[in-house]
Amino acid sequence: MKSKLVALVAMLTICIVALSGCTDISDSYKPGSFGATEEEQQIVDAVTEKYGDMTASGEPRLLEVMMTSSTENFIPVDKVLKYSKDSEKLYAWFIYDNFNNDIISVEWIYLDNDYSIYTFESETGEDFGRGTFILEQPDDGWPLGEYRVIISGAGVEESVDFEIIDGDTVSVPLDLLEGTTIGSHTADFGNTETTDETPVPQSGFTAESTSHSFVGEWSSNWGDMTFRESGGKLYGEYTHDQGRVEGVVNGDVFIGTWSESPSYAPPNDAGDVELKLSSDGNSFEGNWRYGSDSSAWSGGWTGTRIGQATTSTSAASSGTTPGWYLVKVEDYGDKVESTNDYYTYDVDYERGNVWTSNTGDKGETVQIRTISEEPKDFYAAEEEIVINVRKEGEVIAPDNLGLYDTSAIGIDYADVAVDRGTSSSYSLEDETYGAYFKMGWGDSTGTIKEGTFKANAPEANSFGGSFRILYYYSNGASYRTNYIYEWRE
Repeated sequence: MKSKLVALVAMLTICIVALSGCTDISDSYKPGSFGATEEEQQIVDAVTEKYGDMTASGEPRLLEVMMTSSTENFIPVDKVLKYSKDSEKLYAWFIYDNFNNDIISVEWIYLDNDYSIYTFESETGEDFGRGTFILEQPDDGWPLGEYRVIISGAGVEESVDFEIIDGDTVSVPLDLLEGTTIGSHTADFGNTETTDETPVPQSGFTAESTSHSFVGEWSSNWGDMTFRESGGKLYGEYTHDQGRVEGVVNGDVFIGTWSESPSYAPPNDAGDVELKLSSDGNSFEGNWRYGSDSSAWSGGWTGTRIGQATTSTSAASSGTTPGWYLVKVEDYGDKVESTNDYYTYDVDYERGNVWTSNTGDKGETVQIRTISEEPKDFYAAEEEIVINVRKEGEVIAPDNLGLYDTSAIGIDYADVAVDRGTSSSYSLEDETYGAYFKMGWGDSTGTIKEGTFKANAPEANSFGGSFRILYYYSNGASYRTNYIYEWRE
């Protein structure tokens, strides 16, 4: 296996960008600026809305670290979870903030035998920018299995895991730009224009008021479908060609987009869709088309609610208080001891009490104990979830080499793998530390940190009727706890 990996031919294309200018390091020099085009300005706006003013001073940080199938104008087109073994290139993408001409290091690792494939190094600009690192397919193909990319610099480090599989590439829409418009199209599917007003049906339907919802499970002529609601939008999946839909509801009409593998993009694999609920909420009929605007509508998308149960069923008849009930707790990980060319790390834990240690080859050490409250057994719809977390640490970092212990608490679908996420996921956040609770090199807060992490529970019966609260801890090795909730009424 190692001889195959040694033959990898690596290529670097990195865009390190500041608000005042852009230096793209590739085969040639190409000046530019972050935000010069409409599309780039939209990603600046999205980043600013999510993380605050990127021009403000603060600690160095790496944001939105992800894998993507390609980039356009240095913007990811999607977020990849698994690459096909036939993929010609692997793209790692990220945003940096509060850097000052520092060295960014990107290491690609084949986890199945802990083999370091290649390490890129490049100098950042000042303050705020983006980076894209591309690894090309070796002559004898990608080995199947688990991979990791570790990005570090200025004393901070982030990583992202992915797989090479014997099948089609698996990706999800870019959640950073979810709901924003790129050019004349939406960021996710490229078909529906976004406005502040509820859209009006265009395929011949008339929107009428209803007490029923699309949320739930359906049997349709394009396969089984599941609808969920999050953040005022409706999301769905169906089995034909791993299909997806996304949009909004105007009365009894769903107005949005459909997309399918392999490209999830128009003109052949995406377009507009409108679905209208029946008066009893137990069936729908729909129209769809390839692409948008100029394409003719086709009819014949029909569905029947599985179980014939409408979402307006009264909870009083069942005697159950409507809400989210804890049904399962899963621990992922064990005592881990591992060594590679750079670090020796281990994890020792009990649920809610996790100790991590990471020692570098120059003696730098981060040892952290993270004590986390467990969530409650029951939450009402959209009730605030509040989790207190405390970190106690010992940090020794000679030669300015940076190591960090990181923990986070996230909400997502219950059936998503613990090392994966969807575009519907969101995090519990602390007013001071944000979503990622870190302790490590460069901290000025001492050896004890306390945070209160908050987010609202999902809406009633959203996430397909089941969601998870995932606790994540990482300091070289990782440990996770999954709390699974079901909606009952």
